[in-house]
Amino acid sequence: MTATPVEANFSELIQKPKDTVARMQTDIRKGIRLHRRDDEDLYLTTAAKADEAVQVVDSTTRMFVALMKEEPHAVDLLTRAFPEAFPWVRFLPEGSVRQFLIEFVETARASTDLGTVGPIAQVITEWKHTAEVYADPELHKALTTDHGDEDFGPVGAPEAGDT
Repeated sequence: MTATPVEANFSELIQKPKDTVARMQTDIRKGIRLHRRDDEDLYLTTAAKADEAVQVVDSTTRMFVALMKEEPHAVDLLTRAFPEAFPWVRFLPEGSVRQFLIEFVETARASTDLGTVGPIAQVITEWKHTAEVYADPELHKALTTDHGDEDFGPVGAPEAGDT
C-alpha cells in the first residue's frame, strides 16, 4: 500500500512558507507535492532525501552491473524477471526485453554518475511506447508497412504549442 503524499497549493507555500514546510517534515518521504494552477506540479523535498534517492538508484545499478559481469546467466535471469517489474514488456518481441534490460542498466549507470535519474525515466518511457505499438496490431501495421517510394506530399510546419 502506497502512502498518500502530503499536498498543498503552491500559493500556500508562498503565503505560509513555514507552515507548509512543517507539513512536509511530517511526511515519511520528507516531501510535499505542490499544485500549480497553470503549470506542472512541483515536488519539494530536502536535499538529503533527493541525494538518498540518487544513491539508492546508483547502488542498485552497481549491483546489477556487477551481477551481469560476474554471472554469465545473470542477463538471462534478469530478462526473465523484468516482466515482474515492467509487465508491459510481455508485448515486446523476443529479444527486445534483453535489449531493454541492457539499455536500462547502462543508462542507469551513466545517469547516476551524473546525479540524475531523468534519462532512466526516458528509457522506460520509450520502451513502454514501443510495447504499446506492439500491443496494438493496427498501429503496428500502420507503422511498419513499407509504403515504397510513395510521396504523401508536403508536411506543414507545426502550430505554436505543438511539441
